[in-house]
Amino acid sequence: MSSDTPILSIRDLTVDFAPKSGRLPAVSNVSFDVTAGEMMCVVGESGSGKSVTALAIMGLLAADTAISGNILFEGRDITRLSRREWQKIRGRQIGMIFQEPMTSLNPVFTIGRQLVETIRHHERVSVRAARDRAVELLDMVGIPSPRSRLDDYPHQMSGGMRQRVMIAIALICSPRLLIADEPTTALDVTIQGQLLDLLNDLRSETGTAIMLITHNMGVVAEVADRVTVMYSGCVAEQAEVMQIFDHPAHPYTSGLMNCTPKLTVTSAQLNTIPGSMPNPAAAPPGCLFAPRCELAIDACSEGRPAQVNLTGNHSSACIRAEMLLGESAE
Repeated sequence: MSSDTPILSIRDLTVDFAPKSGRLPAVSNVSFDVTAGEMMCVVGESGSGKSVTALAIMGLLAADTAISGNILFEGRDITRLSRREWQKIRGRQIGMIFQEPMTSLNPVFTIGRQLVETIRHHERVSVRAARDRAVELLDMVGIPSPRSRLDDYPHQMSGGMRQRVMIAIALICSPRLLIADEPTTALDVTIQGQLLDLLNDLRSETGTAIMLITHNMGVVAEVADRVTVMYSGCVAEQAEVMQIFDHPAHPYTSGLMNCTPKLTVTSAQLNTIPGSMPNPAAAPPGCLFAPRCELAIDACSEGRPAQVNLTGNHSSACIRAEMLLGESAE
């Protein structure tokens, strides 16, 4: 497989939850690719569908969830896998770092036991060999005195250390694709930087593709190769990272960047995007972002805008995308 061939290719992914009152749309017609060795960031506010998309890729949504579209992993549609087939892929070929390590790690088992059990589930090795492998993994992710930390419980570690343990568990089988769901949430800036450096080093050394989910445009600017901006379950804009920051072609993308604090500007009040995400059960007609958009015109409420290809791999779901692209180029 060449470096330009996607490891992960999502096409028209739609996810509907099924509460008793009726189906609730969570993700609608999402499409994007992730290629080997790249860092593809999915960015957007809470409720934009980022984590639901990740759980759909991992096959971890509830049984009554309706999923349509295609999720191709190395050319194979994994939406049609049986439970036994999923066990051969999940963790072994696709790993995931979950959002909150304190709730993802079992509080009543030691770190060593959780690592050893995961290793022995995927590999036929002795307990001693698994413990040696666990020490190697903890050392790889930068945990000091790794052998002595095997007998620690999750509550005995800091948030940054627990997140490193989650990364170690996700890397046990050297997966081809690693999904990191908000891995730096609730961590201080220094630890955030260390974890992002760790992820960058891992993909450089192993060629693992990383799909990084975040709401922080500063993180995107630091580590991303390509960016998918999501809003209310839909893709708003996609481009290489420099295109996104130099020439944003969707008002929502510009709004997210304006909300990022700047060290050179002193102000008592941070910038915000007015309004809030629409209720998915009562979405407005036309563009979902229109009620919050300062550039909205009457045509924005007449129909849901489709993705428009602009330049290269840059696309935007905004009827004024070409105008915005022209303004940003001036």
